[in-house]
Amino acid sequence: MFTFNSPTRLVFGNGVARTAAKEIAAMGSRKVLIVTGPGRTASSEAVASLKLSLEEGGIVYFHYAGAGSDPTTSMVDEGAARYKAEGCDAIIGLGGGSPLDCAKGIGASIGEGRPIRDFVGTGLAFGAPVPPLLAIPTTAGTGSEVTNAAVFTYREGDRKVKKGTAGQSLFPRVALVDPLLHVTMPPELTAATGMDALTHAVEAYVSRSHTPIADLFCLEAIRLIGENLKRAHKHGDDLDARAGMALASTMAGAALSQAGLGMVHGFAHAAGALAGLPHGLANAIILPYVMQACIPDASIRLSNIGKALTGRHSATAIDAVGAMAELGSEIGIPPNLFSAGVSEDILQAIFDDAKTYKRRPQSPRAFTDEELRILLRKAWSENMAE
Repeated sequence: MFTFNSPTRLVFGNGVARTAAKEIAAMGSRKVLIVTGPGRTASSEAVASLKLSLEEGGIVYFHYAGAGSDPTTSMVDEGAARYKAEGCDAIIGLGGGSPLDCAKGIGASIGEGRPIRDFVGTGLAFGAPVPPLLAIPTTAGTGSEVTNAAVFTYREGDRKVKKGTAGQSLFPRVALVDPLLHVTMPPELTAATGMDALTHAVEAYVSRSHTPIADLFCLEAIRLIGENLKRAHKHGDDLDARAGMALASTMAGAALSQAGLGMVHGFAHAAGALAGLPHGLANAIILPYVMQACIPDASIRLSNIGKALTGRHSATAIDAVGAMAELGSEIGIPPNLFSAGVSEDILQAIFDDAKTYKRRPQSPRAFTDEELRILLRKAWSENMAE
């Protein structure tokens, strides 16, 4: 028995971002909060075009550009306060995973009438209706435009913590996935976000909670990434490659909402919060090490991943691990956490955080704490691409 619930309406294709005003009007909304990051995206052509389309459609907008990398719960609070002060009735999240997650948090906070921190890491479930949310991703990585999850950082005592939360209300109402918005991504961001999407597909596929339909999404996402990531990284204006990566990211996002994730994300969240390592980069580095450790428990599924990634029907689980490490090396991913600047002094704190990851039981291997400690040490010091 299984369920597959992916309620977000997906509109995919070159130029679809220009339909945002039409989509907002169809939701019955007339005053929207645009949520973006504070950097290049805030002043980008994509945001300028969005604002123009809203003006032409008679939609009033207010721009909150405070959704920084690894959004904090206080950023969500600021956005929610702006939403209420301006009397908005809908939200548009535009950017990478951080702005989209922040937009989700704002919507949930408005709907529930309480701070998002009340829900993150507490087990308190979302239950109230939320404002309409339109998601427009500008990266091909998180798949947040179609997921029921969001990740936030906050302080817990003297420690920075990064935790995910999930619920039906976090699914965006509509996602406009426009590959044209991805062509300006620099190579290093293309690499990290692409490997993030690949991690989602791999972890959802080997998850103990995998389902037949999610499996199809995962394997197709892996195939698309194998065919397109290196091209998109080398030639950013290759629209076919960008479209392939955009579709793969969205499919992997849909799958992870059904099947969950695993210990790659457990380590990556901790490394992000405690060592400041960008999420996609952390996933990319740790992924082959976790795959290798899972071979005794998921060899058939890992073999299928290898076949999808490489196109070789003879690929084994060991081949899948090697191909993953090789792909990372070819697009500039550091071979280990040490090379990425993670200090040995912080490994114990990363381990202490990661071992409490709430999705740890979904891993195909029932890791002991000691196995996780050894795995982290390998990911810090070894080089699987050699």
